[in-house]
Amino acid sequence: MWPRRSERHDVFLPAPPLRVRGIGMPGSDKVLMLRSMEGPLVVEQDGRKIEAALGDFLFVSGEMAYDWYLPEGGRLDCGSLPGAAFRVSGETLSRLMLRPIPRTFPPLQLLITYGAYLLMRGPHSANEAEMANAHFNEILPLVVAYLETPSTVERDRLHPVKRYIDDHLGDGDLSISAVAAVLDVTPRYVQKLFQREGTTFSRYLLERRLAEARKLLLRGTGTLSIGATAYEVGFGDISYFNRTFRKRYGVAPSSVRDEARQTLG
Repeated sequence: MWPRRSERHDVFLPAPPLRVRGIGMPGSDKVLMLRSMEGPLVVEQDGRKIEAALGDFLFVSGEMAYDWYLPEGGRLDCGSLPGAAFRVSGETLSRLMLRPIPRTFPPLQLLITYGAYLLMRGPHSANEAEMANAHFNEILPLVVAYLETPSTVERDRLHPVKRYIDDHLGDGDLSISAVAAVLDVTPRYVQKLFQREGTTFSRYLLERRLAEARKLLLRGTGTLSIGATAYEVGFGDISYFNRTFRKRYGVAPSSVRDEARQTLG
Protein backbone atom coordinates (compact mmCIF):
# COMPACT_ATOMS: atom_id res chain seq x y z
CA MET A 1 0.00 0.00 0.00
CA TRP A 2 2.89 2.38 0.74
CA PRO A 3 5.26 2.28 -2.26
CA ARG A 4 8.98 3.09 -1.91
CA ARG A 5 8.95 4.52 1.58
CA SER A 6 6.49 2.21 3.31
CA GLU A 7 4.69 -1.01 2.58
CA ARG A 8 1.72 -3.02 3.79
CA HIS A 9 0.73 -6.65 3.39
CA ASP A 10 -2.26 -8.68 4.58
CA VAL A 11 -1.18 -12.23 5.41
CA PHE A 12 -3.89 -14.86 5.90
CA LEU A 13 -2.38 -17.59 8.06
CA PRO A 14 -3.89 -21.00 8.94
CA ALA A 15 -6.14 -21.35 11.97
CA PRO A 16 -3.75 -23.54 14.02
CA PRO A 17 -1.25 -21.72 16.27
CA LEU A 18 1.61 -20.26 14.27
CA ARG A 19 5.04 -18.83 15.12
CA VAL A 20 7.00 -16.51 12.82
CA ARG A 21 10.66 -15.79 13.52
CA GLY A 22 12.96 -13.33 11.77
CA ILE A 23 16.56 -12.23 12.16
CA GLY A 24 15.86 -8.56 11.47
CA MET A 25 17.81 -6.22 9.19
CA PRO A 26 20.39 -4.21 11.19
CA GLY A 27 20.89 -0.72 9.82
CA SER A 28 17.69 -0.79 7.77
CA ASP A 29 15.92 1.88 9.88
CA LYS A 30 12.72 -0.12 9.39
CA VAL A 31 9.79 -0.09 11.78
CA LEU A 32 7.25 -2.89 11.38
CA MET A 33 3.55 -2.34 12.06
CA LEU A 34 1.56 -5.38 13.16
CA ARG A 35 -2.12 -6.04 13.76
CA SER A 36 -3.70 -9.45 14.33
CA MET A 37 -7.28 -9.53 13.06
CA GLU A 38 -8.51 -12.88 14.39
CA GLY A 39 -6.97 -13.29 17.82
CA PRO A 40 -4.17 -12.14 20.13
CA LEU A 41 -0.60 -11.58 18.97
CA VAL A 42 2.41 -12.31 21.18
CA VAL A 43 5.68 -10.62 20.21
CA GLU A 44 9.12 -11.24 21.71
CA GLN A 45 12.02 -8.94 20.91
CA ASP A 46 15.09 -7.63 22.70
CA GLY A 47 14.29 -9.61 25.85
CA ARG A 48 10.72 -8.31 26.05
CA LYS A 49 7.48 -10.20 25.60
CA ILE A 50 4.27 -8.31 24.81
CA GLU A 51 0.75 -9.49 24.02
CA ALA A 52 -1.51 -7.37 21.83
CA ALA A 53 -5.24 -8.06 21.83
CA LEU A 54 -7.26 -8.73 18.68
CA GLY A 55 -7.17 -5.66 16.44
CA ASP A 56 -4.62 -3.76 18.52
CA PHE A 57 -1.74 -2.08 16.71
CA LEU A 58 1.92 -2.71 17.55
CA PHE A 59 5.19 -1.16 16.37
CA VAL A 60 8.16 -3.55 16.22
CA SER A 61 11.76 -2.80 15.27
CA GLY A 62 12.67 -4.23 11.89
CA GLU A 63 16.38 -4.09 12.75
CA MET A 64 16.40 -6.70 15.53
CA ALA A 65 15.49 -10.38 15.63
CA TYR A 66 11.84 -11.04 16.47
CA ASP A 67 9.46 -13.84 17.37
CA TRP A 68 5.75 -13.47 16.58
CA TYR A 69 3.23 -15.97 17.90
CA LEU A 70 -0.43 -16.23 16.86
CA PRO A 71 -2.11 -18.64 19.33
CA GLU A 72 -5.19 -18.82 17.11
CA GLY A 73 -3.58 -18.28 13.70
CA GLY A 74 -5.63 -16.16 11.30
CA ARG A 75 -5.04 -12.88 9.51
CA LEU A 76 -2.05 -10.68 10.32
CA ASP A 77 -1.74 -7.16 8.88
CA CYS A 78 1.92 -6.22 8.51
CA GLY A 79 3.43 -3.02 7.18
CA SER A 80 6.78 -1.25 7.30
CA LEU A 81 8.03 2.31 7.17
CA PRO A 82 11.32 4.10 7.83
CA GLY A 83 11.98 5.15 11.40
CA ALA A 84 12.65 8.69 10.14
CA ALA A 85 8.93 9.00 9.34
CA PHE A 86 8.19 9.30 13.07
CA ARG A 87 10.19 12.53 13.26
CA VAL A 88 11.36 11.82 16.82
CA SER A 89 14.74 11.05 18.38
CA GLY A 90 16.11 7.53 18.37
CA GLU A 91 15.58 7.32 22.13
CA THR A 92 11.92 8.29 21.81
CA LEU A 93 11.42 5.90 18.92
CA SER A 94 12.81 3.00 20.96
CA ARG A 95 10.24 3.77 23.67
CA LEU A 96 7.42 3.44 21.15
CA MET A 97 8.34 -0.11 20.21
CA LEU A 98 6.16 -2.92 21.61
CA ARG A 99 3.54 -0.52 22.98
CA PRO A 100 0.05 -1.83 22.09
CA ILE A 101 -2.31 0.80 20.66
CA PRO A 102 -6.01 -0.04 21.23
CA ARG A 103 -8.04 -0.63 18.09
CA THR A 104 -10.49 2.02 19.37
CA PHE A 105 -7.86 4.79 19.16
CA PRO A 106 -9.46 7.32 16.72
CA PRO A 107 -6.35 8.23 14.64
CA LEU A 108 -5.65 4.53 14.24
CA GLN A 109 -9.20 3.96 13.04
CA LEU A 110 -8.70 6.69 10.44
CA LEU A 111 -5.50 5.07 9.22
CA ILE A 112 -7.11 1.62 9.02
CA THR A 113 -10.12 2.93 7.10
CA TYR A 114 -7.90 4.77 4.66
CA GLY A 115 -5.68 1.74 4.18
CA ALA A 116 -8.67 -0.53 3.57
CA TYR A 117 -9.95 1.87 0.92
CA LEU A 118 -6.64 1.80 -0.93
CA LEU A 119 -6.53 -2.00 -0.80
CA MET A 120 -10.03 -2.31 -2.25
CA ARG A 121 -9.28 0.38 -4.80
CA GLY A 122 -6.54 -1.74 -6.33
CA PRO A 123 -3.56 -0.29 -8.24
CA HIS A 124 -3.15 3.43 -7.72
CA SER A 125 -1.07 6.22 -9.19
CA ALA A 126 2.14 7.73 -7.86
CA ASN A 127 0.17 10.80 -6.73
CA GLU A 128 -2.19 8.64 -4.68
CA ALA A 129 0.79 6.88 -3.13
CA GLU A 130 2.34 10.22 -2.18
CA MET A 131 -0.96 11.34 -0.68
CA ALA A 132 -1.18 8.12 1.33
CA ASN A 133 2.29 8.69 2.76
CA ALA A 134 1.40 12.30 3.58
CA HIS A 135 -1.73 11.22 5.47
CA PHE A 136 0.21 8.58 7.33
CA ASN A 137 2.90 11.06 8.37
CA GLU A 138 0.21 13.41 9.68
CA ILE A 139 -1.27 10.64 11.83
CA LEU A 140 2.03 9.40 13.27
CA PRO A 141 2.58 12.41 15.60
CA LEU A 142 -0.85 11.73 17.14
CA VAL A 143 0.16 8.13 17.77
CA VAL A 144 3.47 9.24 19.29
CA ALA A 145 1.68 11.69 21.59
CA TYR A 146 -0.75 8.98 22.65
CA LEU A 147 2.03 6.54 23.56
CA GLU A 148 4.14 9.17 25.29
CA THR A 149 1.33 10.49 27.50
CA PRO A 150 -0.38 7.84 29.65
CA SER A 151 -3.73 9.06 30.94
CA THR A 152 -4.18 10.15 34.55
CA VAL A 153 -6.68 7.34 35.02
CA GLU A 154 -4.15 4.72 33.90
CA ARG A 155 -1.43 6.16 36.15
CA ASP A 156 -3.83 6.09 39.08
CA ARG A 157 -4.71 2.47 38.37
CA LEU A 158 -1.08 1.43 38.18
CA HIS A 159 -0.05 3.22 41.37
CA PRO A 160 -1.46 0.62 43.83
CA VAL A 161 0.11 -2.16 41.75
CA LYS A 162 3.54 -0.55 41.97
CA ARG A 163 3.08 0.23 45.65
CA TYR A 164 2.25 -3.40 46.43
CA ILE A 165 5.30 -4.58 44.48
CA ASP A 166 7.56 -2.10 46.28
CA ASP A 167 6.22 -3.22 49.66
CA HIS A 168 6.84 -6.91 48.88
CA LEU A 169 10.14 -6.93 46.98
CA GLY A 170 11.60 -9.39 49.47
CA ASP A 171 8.96 -11.99 48.67
CA GLY A 172 10.74 -14.39 46.33
CA ASP A 173 7.40 -15.86 45.26
CA LEU A 174 5.92 -12.52 44.22
CA SER A 175 4.17 -12.97 40.88
CA ILE A 176 1.77 -11.11 38.65
CA SER A 177 -0.95 -13.59 39.62
CA ALA A 178 -0.37 -12.95 43.32
CA VAL A 179 -0.49 -9.17 42.90
CA ALA A 180 -3.62 -9.38 40.75
CA ALA A 181 -5.36 -11.60 43.30
CA VAL A 182 -4.65 -9.18 46.16
CA LEU A 183 -5.94 -6.21 44.14
CA ASP A 184 -8.93 -8.19 42.83
CA VAL A 185 -8.07 -7.80 39.15
CA THR A 186 -6.85 -10.20 36.47
CA PRO A 187 -3.16 -10.79 35.64
CA ARG A 188 -3.88 -9.72 32.07
CA TYR A 189 -5.24 -6.39 33.34
CA VAL A 190 -2.07 -5.78 35.36
CA GLN A 191 0.12 -6.64 32.39
CA LYS A 192 -1.77 -4.24 30.11
CA LEU A 193 -1.25 -1.40 32.62
CA PHE A 194 2.50 -1.96 32.47
CA GLN A 195 2.46 -2.31 28.70
CA ARG A 196 0.95 1.16 28.40
CA GLU A 197 4.11 2.44 30.11
CA GLY A 198 6.32 0.52 27.71
CA THR A 199 7.39 -2.15 30.17
CA THR A 200 6.19 -5.40 31.74
CA PHE A 201 5.46 -6.64 35.24
CA SER A 202 8.59 -8.80 35.32
CA ARG A 203 10.83 -6.02 34.02
CA TYR A 204 9.49 -3.51 36.56
CA LEU A 205 9.93 -6.06 39.38
CA LEU A 206 13.51 -6.79 38.30
CA GLU A 207 14.36 -3.07 38.06
CA ARG A 208 12.98 -2.38 41.52
CA ARG A 209 14.81 -5.33 43.08
CA LEU A 210 18.10 -4.31 41.48
CA ALA A 211 17.64 -0.71 42.60
CA GLU A 212 16.88 -1.79 46.18
CA ALA A 213 19.89 -4.13 46.22
CA ARG A 214 22.13 -1.32 44.99
CA LYS A 215 20.80 0.97 47.70
CA LEU A 216 21.67 -1.62 50.36
CA LEU A 217 25.15 -2.11 48.93
CA LEU A 218 25.80 1.64 48.78
CA ARG A 219 25.30 1.92 52.51
CA GLY A 220 28.65 0.18 52.79
CA THR A 221 28.32 -0.38 56.51
CA GLY A 222 25.88 -3.26 56.32
CA THR A 223 26.83 -6.74 57.48
CA LEU A 224 24.91 -8.53 54.72
CA SER A 225 26.92 -10.58 52.26
CA ILE A 226 26.25 -10.28 48.53
CA GLY A 227 24.16 -13.44 48.69
CA ALA A 228 22.19 -12.22 51.71
CA THR A 229 21.59 -8.88 50.00
CA ALA A 230 20.20 -10.67 46.96
CA TYR A 231 17.87 -12.78 49.10
CA GLU A 232 16.80 -9.69 51.05
CA VAL A 233 15.30 -8.14 47.91
CA GLY A 234 13.71 -11.32 46.58
CA PHE A 235 16.34 -12.96 44.36
CA GLY A 236 16.51 -16.72 44.72
CA ASP A 237 19.43 -17.31 42.38
CA ILE A 238 22.73 -15.59 43.23
CA SER A 239 24.21 -16.16 39.78
CA TYR A 240 21.18 -14.54 38.16
CA PHE A 241 21.41 -11.62 40.58
CA ASN A 242 25.11 -11.04 39.83
CA ARG A 243 24.53 -11.30 36.08
CA THR A 244 21.55 -8.93 35.93
CA PHE A 245 23.16 -6.45 38.35
CA ARG A 246 26.30 -6.25 36.23
CA LYS A 247 24.22 -5.86 33.07
CA ARG A 248 22.15 -3.06 34.63
CA TYR A 249 24.90 -1.06 36.35
CA GLY A 250 28.06 -2.13 34.52
CA VAL A 251 29.83 -3.35 37.67
CA ALA A 252 29.63 -6.34 39.99
CA PRO A 253 27.64 -6.02 43.25
CA SER A 254 30.83 -6.61 45.26
CA SER A 255 32.51 -3.65 43.52
CA VAL A 256 29.66 -1.33 44.53
CA ARG A 257 29.85 -2.51 48.14
CA ASP A 258 33.65 -2.27 48.35
CA GLU A 259 33.74 1.21 46.80
CA ALA A 260 31.05 2.39 49.22
CA ARG A 261 33.04 1.06 52.18
CA GLN A 262 36.18 2.87 51.01
CA THR A 263 34.26 6.11 50.55
CA LEU A 264 32.66 5.89 53.98
CA GLY A 265 35.97 4.97 55.58
